[in-house]
Amino acid sequence: MNQLILDGTVVDLDEIRFTPAQIPVRNFKIHFKDLTKLTLHKHVEFEINALMVGDLTKKEIKEQMLYKFHGFLDRRSQKSNQIIFHVQEYI
Repeated sequence: MNQLILDGTVVDLDEIRFTPAQIPVRNFKIHFKDLTKLTLHKHVEFEINALMVGDLTKKEIKEQMLYKFHGFLDRRSQKSNQIIFHVQEYI
């Protein structure tokens, strides 16, 4: 099952754009930092490219705010090996 739940901070929030079929899309990055692993001498911190599509783009989202994201991972495009997090819900 390809399901990802990630608590992170929104960074690099782009404006809403539209596909040729007029479907709204919004790209952004999620910054993740996990300090609970410090007891294991491991500092986990990264940024992941993310996007949301459709009606979800109408929901208010702010940069530098912490959210819980639910979604899945996929390739950026059919010709790419880079991954992107497709957000399906956030709170």
